[in-house]
Amino acid sequence: MFRSINFVRALYLESLSKLGINAFIIGPVVSLLISCASAPPAPPSYDLTFQHLPRLQIAAGSIVLKSAYQPDEVENQIDTKKPQNPTFVVKQWMKDRLERQSGSTAKLVLTIIDGRVVSKQETQSATFGFLTSKKQVYSASLVVDVAYYPAGMEIGQATGKDLRVKIVSDKAVSGTYNLNMLDEAYFMLISDLAGEFDKQMHLVLKKLKII
Repeated sequence: MFRSINFVRALYLESLSKLGINAFIIGPVVSLLISCASAPPAPPSYDLTFQHLPRLQIAAGSIVLKSAYQPDEVENQIDTKKPQNPTFVVKQWMKDRLERQSGSTAKLVLTIIDGRVVSKQETQSATFGFLTSKKQVYSASLVVDVAYYPAGMEIGQATGKDLRVKIVSDKAVSGTYNLNMLDEAYFMLISDLAGEFDKQMHLVLKKLKII
C-alpha cells in the first residue's frame, strides 16, 4: 500500500515537473511575441523623385528657378514645415527631368507664384449630433510661370513665349487616424500634385517648341 502511494506521488511530481519545464519554455516565447506585437510600427519613409521618367532634352543652355511665393503661416500653411512640398516638386522635377543643350545661350525660366499647402481640421456630426468624427483636410496649390528666352534675349524682355501651370489638389483623412496616416495622406497629396505638374510641364514645353 505504501509503495503504491509513493508510486502515485512520484507520477504526480513528475507531471508537475514536466508542466513547469513546458511553462518555462513557452513563457519567454509568449512574452517575446507580446512585446513584438505591442511595439509601435516604424514611421514610413517617403521618397519623391522623377528619375523613373526619361530626361527631356530642351533647347536651352541654362535653366533658372525664381520664386515670388511668400508663405503665410497665419492661414495654417504647413508647406514650410515639410521637406516635400510644392516648391520641392518643382526643384526635383527640374533636376530629374530636364537636360540642357550644350552650347546654347537660350534660357528657360520657371517662377513659382504659389506653392502653399493648407491644413485644416473639420468635425462632422452624425444624426441628432450624438456621434462626431474628425476629418483632416490638406489642400495644395501650385502656380508656376514658364518663360523661354531664345538666344540673344535677356531675362525680363517680352518674348511672348510664356505660359502658366496651375494645379489645385486636396486630400482628406477621416475617422480615427494617427500621425503615420496623416503623413501618408500628405505624401499622396504631394505625389498626385507632382504627377499632374509633370504632365502640364510636358505640354508647356511642347507648346513653347523647345522639346
